[in-house]
Amino acid sequence: MTFISAIICSAAVAASPAADSLDAARQALRDGLWDVVRIQTENVPGDEAKLMVLESYAREGRWDDVLGSLDSWKNRDGEAFRYYRAAALVEKGGFKAALGVLDASAFNDPLYKKLALRLRAMIAAGEGDSAAALKHMESSSVGDDEWQAQMYMAELKVSAGDAVGAQALWHKVLANTNADLRAQAVASSNVGDVPSLRRVYSLASPASFKRKVGLELGVALLKDVQTMDEGVKLIRDTVRDSPDTEGACEAYLAVADLFLSSSQWRKAGEAYSEALEIWPELSRRSAFNLARGTAWMELSETDKALFAFRQAFGTALTDEERASALVKRADALARSGKEDEAHLVYREAVEKYPETGAAASIRGMVEIRELERRGRMLYREFRFEEAQKVFESVASADPTRKPRMDYLQVLCLYGRGLDEQAEAGARALAEKCEESSVVADAVNWLAKYCYNRGKWSESSGLFLRYAEMQTAAGRRYESLLWSARASFAGGDFKKAIQTASLIISDEAASVFASQALMVQGEALIELARFGEAVLVFGRVLVSPGATPADCLRARLLRADALFAVGADNPACYKSALEAYRSVLLAGDLDYDRMLVVSFKVARTLDKMKLTEEAIDQYYTHVVLEYRKGRLAGKRYSDEARAAFSRAAFTLADTYEGRGRDSQARRILKLVAESDVPAAKEARRRIKKISAKGGFL
Repeated sequence: MTFISAIICSAAVAASPAADSLDAARQALRDGLWDVVRIQTENVPGDEAKLMVLESYAREGRWDDVLGSLDSWKNRDGEAFRYYRAAALVEKGGFKAALGVLDASAFNDPLYKKLALRLRAMIAAGEGDSAAALKHMESSSVGDDEWQAQMYMAELKVSAGDAVGAQALWHKVLANTNADLRAQAVASSNVGDVPSLRRVYSLASPASFKRKVGLELGVALLKDVQTMDEGVKLIRDTVRDSPDTEGACEAYLAVADLFLSSSQWRKAGEAYSEALEIWPELSRRSAFNLARGTAWMELSETDKALFAFRQAFGTALTDEERASALVKRADALARSGKEDEAHLVYREAVEKYPETGAAASIRGMVEIRELERRGRMLYREFRFEEAQKVFESVASADPTRKPRMDYLQVLCLYGRGLDEQAEAGARALAEKCEESSVVADAVNWLAKYCYNRGKWSESSGLFLRYAEMQTAAGRRYESLLWSARASFAGGDFKKAIQTASLIISDEAASVFASQALMVQGEALIELARFGEAVLVFGRVLVSPGATPADCLRARLLRADALFAVGADNPACYKSALEAYRSVLLAGDLDYDRMLVVSFKVARTLDKMKLTEEAIDQYYTHVVLEYRKGRLAGKRYSDEARAAFSRAAFTLADTYEGRGRDSQARRILKLVAESDVPAAKEARRRIKKISAKGGFL
């Protein structure tokens, strides 16, 4: 029933004569018994009976029957009948024909004149002219008790942009006790009158209508922090029970949007995902994809965010939506540290959709980033002075980029060899800059700078500070490792051990644990805590993150530590010997280390009083091996040359002690003729032995 037919009913009744059949028809019309109305008036002559028949058809929306009845009746061309014909044509979309009926003759009766104006309003609204429709309705003098007409006028005012006027009309409807529950539900929802919505919800029937009102109540409750949780529960319960209820999808999205706008990113992401499971067709909405992508981006779920933004672009219907999707995608890339890739996407948005608001919002940024990109390119080409000038220009054009540009200028100064200026700039940023990412980069640069200049204590402290600033585990552990190394290099072995322990104690740091254990083990050796060092190097060998190089060094150092323990516990010499030999048998040593480890095997045999085996090891696997290698053109390291010299002197001492001076001289001659620092000492020893005059 439209607001027009309800008024016609009251007009028809007011004009009816008092007759039994007409009285029965009137009662049936009031009770909504449309068939009874037509039966009671079937044989009753006169216009009132015919008008009640037309009204019964109108109440049922049977507009073809209205037109059919009018065509079958003769001499029924009064204002009321012409009005019904026009109303039926309007309802069937025949606006032009309806206007022809309305324009054919004037409506003089005040009632039909008013109703004709409202028909003209419906025609204007149907043709998209809300302003003209509203003007016709206002001319029809809508009364305070005409709640249906008020509801229609409110819709027109909303279309015309008069939200305040619409609110006033909805309040009038709520004040009208005769307005039906459906009208009250719409009005109270539009004005946000929660108490009225609660009342309508409690009275609503049937169940489908109650669910619809429940959704509207839930959305209204979302707008107040005090009732927000209640609204979320009401909407979710309603959707769970009947997801096909009219308005269910939009109400559920209102819940997700609320979480998004209140920065409850996890809840928002989950709500959007739940909505997509219930209504898969949402994946075809660009705005929905943008919203869920934003939630994932804020949660640093970059892959999910990028997928959603690509879907937003693919489902976009306008250039504005496409540009917005590109900008969001670029934002996600930038947040994940892929600034170069992000810049390309920003630029794509500007170049492809230059007239959109989204493109306009980033155009200036893109131009500045293009300039910055040029500076970075110059830097990579080692054109540091030119790059520095570009970074200065960027900082001037965009003050928000100044901290980052100041840091890049530090790098340029360092590249130009202006170390002191670079250091001063980095220290200023580390101490005074308000942008945390820039502070972190400046601290990290200073830590490396100090390390390279042997400022071990300061470097260690700066690496620790950088580690504390990191949320990414990998960077944190790496910085802690460098801090431990700096402490070790500076001779602060206890601090090196403590810092390395911060990595080793965290199970998540397995990739760095083996290297931290290496630092800790070497520090323990420096502190002469050899027994502990043996255990630490043993842990390296079973560490899942240990590289082959780590394992080799750990085996060597573990053997050295066992050898050192042997000074107090000779039984450990045997373990050291086994450890050294296992390294030799592994076959992964270069010829330098092979020579050094062979020397250590001989030295261990010597400590174990296995003198003859030691002599053979010194001579065969160290002295002769070195000479053979040199003759083959091998160039040995300082450590290997030292091992050769020590082995030769040990042999010479042994032979001389046994009175075998000639053998001692032959061994020393090998040293004297070699390119080792000990050659001079060997020649001196040869002269000394020769002066004794011995012949053996």
